[in-house]
Amino acid sequence: MSDVTRYEVLLFLHILMAITWVGGALAAQFFALRLVNGGSPETQASFAKSSEWVGTRVFMPASLILLLSGIGLVAEGDWGFTTLWVVIGLAAYLFSFLSGVFFLGPESGRLGVAMEQKGPADPEVQARIKRLFAFSRIELGVLILIVLDMTVKPGA
Repeated sequence: MSDVTRYEVLLFLHILMAITWVGGALAAQFFALRLVNGGSPETQASFAKSSEWVGTRVFMPASLILLLSGIGLVAEGDWGFTTLWVVIGLAAYLFSFLSGVFFLGPESGRLGVAMEQKGPADPEVQARIKRLFAFSRIELGVLILIVLDMTVKPGA
């Protein structure tokens, strides 16, 4: 068996973090769809709180490790940072990052406050939960497009 290269370690980390982030987001969407279409307001609120916890403690670190390992892979490989599929991947990552910083994170915080003040059954709280879940489906679509981009490598 040959020695493991730095490239192979980076590739392993990159793929593992993509599985964690994208797979976790996909699973969360299935739970969210099930709850929005039949869960009690209390269960929906509990899931929204759990999603925020997982987002900050699992998805955010996984996405950062994914980004750093991806940068390392580009540095180790022959592609460069101006190759189309690399640019697309970085742009989509930036969209996801900015979505989390400017919408998903703050909206989760506002949702938590609204749940404490008004209760999970309040129409405004329910609307915020549905909006948060809907936006996270858009972000999941972007993540899936990143996987497609990394797979087919347009412009390579």
